[in-house]
Amino acid sequence: MKLLKVLVAALLLAAMVAPAIAEDRLSLSGEMRTRAFHTDYDIDDVPSFGTQTWANQRLRIAGKIAVAEGVSVTFRTDITEGTNWGDSSTFFSGPNNPERSNGFGHARSGSQQQWDRAHLDLDFEMFSLRAGQQYFGTGGTWAIDTQDSGLTFRFKTALPINLFFIVDKDNGSLNIQDNFLYGGDVQYKGESASAKLILAGYHGDDGGDSDTGQNEDVYMVGVQGSGNFGPVKLFGEFDYFDGDAQSKNVDAFGTQLFVDGSIAAGDAMTFGAQGFYALGDGNDQQYVRLGNGFNGWDPIMDVGTSLSNEEIPLGNPMDFTGESAGVVGGRLYGNFKATDKLSFGASVAYLTVEEDKNVDIDEYALAGGMVWKLLPNTSFQLQLQYEDGKVNDTSEGDVDFTAFRAGTGLFVNF
Repeated sequence: MKLLKVLVAALLLAAMVAPAIAEDRLSLSGEMRTRAFHTDYDIDDVPSFGTQTWANQRLRIAGKIAVAEGVSVTFRTDITEGTNWGDSSTFFSGPNNPERSNGFGHARSGSQQQWDRAHLDLDFEMFSLRAGQQYFGTGGTWAIDTQDSGLTFRFKTALPINLFFIVDKDNGSLNIQDNFLYGGDVQYKGESASAKLILAGYHGDDGGDSDTGQNEDVYMVGVQGSGNFGPVKLFGEFDYFDGDAQSKNVDAFGTQLFVDGSIAAGDAMTFGAQGFYALGDGNDQQYVRLGNGFNGWDPIMDVGTSLSNEEIPLGNPMDFTGESAGVVGGRLYGNFKATDKLSFGASVAYLTVEEDKNVDIDEYALAGGMVWKLLPNTSFQLQLQYEDGKVNDTSEGDVDFTAFRAGTGLFVNF
């Protein structure tokens, strides 16, 4: 019965898409990837940490339907994402595994397919409107980074302006407000320099639990600037957060600075340096972004592959401990293009907390990556990461830790 349903759905989809293809109104793009990862953690006197190896895959298909001049519909779906090879829904026949003997691979039955984009775009003379499930991000430190349903207006003024209203959660009650994200940015783009001003806010209702919670109202202002001067590229961003966190009598705070400078040493080599600073606090809640963090930001392990930001990330360096301790850190990186088909990247970084009241960590991080273009639009990628650090002044004294993480994969883009 499940197979019949899948076949019927496929026929219906083909029937709907065929006319659009015939009229050249539908454009498709996407990626098919298969990846494998390995981690090995060693923490003093913590036997529960060890090694783990797993593999997964994803087929991503994105489409844009040009309905008419100035009118389009966009969708994007991810298939076979969210489960690893060999999970409980993957085909495995055998007398001792009846729950795995249904003959379906993971997501063939549709249980692991998600639609993360589905929106319409209307392009008017003075502005454009995007409505529906969409992504909105501000780049740089990704202080705004969210994937949800809402509205985005883009005004075609001398300085382009974006305004957005995104519903983060429908609380489904007459007495409880929905959670939402709102704001905008204004941009300046010159020949060799650009700048962006970001203003945004987030409201989250306390859910009626005023004894332990409060309405989450957080506001942020951010400023970005970049310059491109021949072989030298510069970027900087400052973000400031303020307001009320979700827990009762806890303030929201965030003051962070990111700077990045790089120089191209010819056509094949680039070297750069980055600096990170974020204020920490022992009592209140640090914010490094507004939104659900769909895109993610992992600059410490970014060495030019597509492997670092999801399964083996260090994460956002501005609060790398997750304890509102902030950061003081720096990073050196380089990229080298050996041939038209083979490129390498490397990185070394040091991070420590800005406020050590709740946690005191010093950490070194190394990363290296390779991208090998096997065939047109097809690459084999490899990334290796190593972290070495110390948690200072715990109840058991200083605790040393190391982490080795590796990822590899095949990627086909279309």
